[in-house]
Amino acid sequence: MVSINGRLGKSKGSPTSGEKFEQEFYMTVGEVASTLRSLADEIEGRGRVEASSEGWTLGVSPAEPMKLEVQYKHDPARRELEFQLKLKENP
Repeated sequence: MVSINGRLGKSKGSPTSGEKFEQEFYMTVGEVASTLRSLADEIEGRGRVEASSEGWTLGVSPAEPMKLEVQYKHDPARRELEFQLKLKENP
């Protein structure tokens, strides 16, 4: 299980409502690296991938292919590189 630590940011929805849930976290470099390592271990285990934080645990048994999106925003004042990983479970 991937334990997500860090300072909580914006939240949308509820993890128990059955609707879409989103939670932002603000972390140190070390916390992000540790979270990504734990996530990689869960994925390589080819079983259920679970994530937890304060008061909730969510998980799926992901199917291949997995989707990774990379976005880059180039603004002279602010550059941004975003990674979004989608783990979908087959019904």
